[in-house]
Amino acid sequence: MDPEDDDDDSGRRDVVMDRSPTPERAKRAPPKRLRMVPSSESAARNEKNSKENKSPGSDIDIGVLLATLPPHSLLPILTSLINARPELKSAVLDLIPRPTVDMAVQAIAQSSKKLKDAYPYSNASTFASTSTTTFGFGSASAQRGGFGFGSVSRTGSTSFAYANPSQGQNGGMRDEYVVSRLRPHISDFVSASFSYLPYFSYSASQNPPSAQQTHKAHPIEVFTFLHALTSHVLSQPSLTQASLVPELLPRLKEEWKAWVNQIDEVVNRQAGMFGNETVKGWEKGLDEFALAKGNGLEVFRDVRDTWVNKVGWLVGRRTEYRMDEEGEL
Repeated sequence: MDPEDDDDDSGRRDVVMDRSPTPERAKRAPPKRLRMVPSSESAARNEKNSKENKSPGSDIDIGVLLATLPPHSLLPILTSLINARPELKSAVLDLIPRPTVDMAVQAIAQSSKKLKDAYPYSNASTFASTSTTTFGFGSASAQRGGFGFGSVSRTGSTSFAYANPSQGQNGGMRDEYVVSRLRPHISDFVSASFSYLPYFSYSASQNPPSAQQTHKAHPIEVFTFLHALTSHVLSQPSLTQASLVPELLPRLKEEWKAWVNQIDEVVNRQAGMFGNETVKGWEKGLDEFALAKGNGLEVFRDVRDTWVNKVGWLVGRRTEYRMDEEGEL
């Protein structure tokens, strides 16, 4: 080997050995975030934004405000709320106490009076009653005796006088005009009737007014309400009846038949009994309704006949077969 080659190799080795390895640099940790102390201006700005994002009225106690309002102003508020949020209707209905029969009868009477007062000619009524006594036997809640014994009840003498609808006098006004004035009040009366009927119903097709109110009314209560409602319908002028009856009669027919079937169930199948005066009051009321004619009101004769056929024996009465106008059975 050439000595020069050895010198070259040793020189290169010396150079390599003189170079020491570069130490690895320590990794830097991510810089810490500085915690800034908000200035007074920044704190004020944050407080302002917090107030702006706060829901309006969150500090207001609604109960305090409602407690200071007059009672008559609460209904429009509640009605507006339900109209805006229909899903609240069932919740509100569950909170309303069950109406008593006296409350229901009074509400129907008030609505009936408004309907009569709306008639533009006072002498147009084709219905006359010699007594305003209702076969409600006073307060039904005070007369419950269960199904075993009905208490003695007060009855009145009420007679209905029916006239030909064509004899109604409208003071020269057209029927269309009269009906147009009556329409809002007819709607109010129908609405009131349908609102209270579910609380005094034995009809299987009708749902209870709410999930929490499945209580069945006593037969005396049901008769009291149905009698009052039917009496108010029949006491209206003929022109009013012509518009009112088609809206209410199908439901009234259903409810009356359901009531008769309930009495039949209690008396003939459950061996229940009602007071003699109570049953006589029922008989008298049904007999008077059976005289109604026109606008399909003849259905009340069928209701009366069904009652006599099923439970008329309570007052010693049997089914009567009468000759019609043509002399046929």
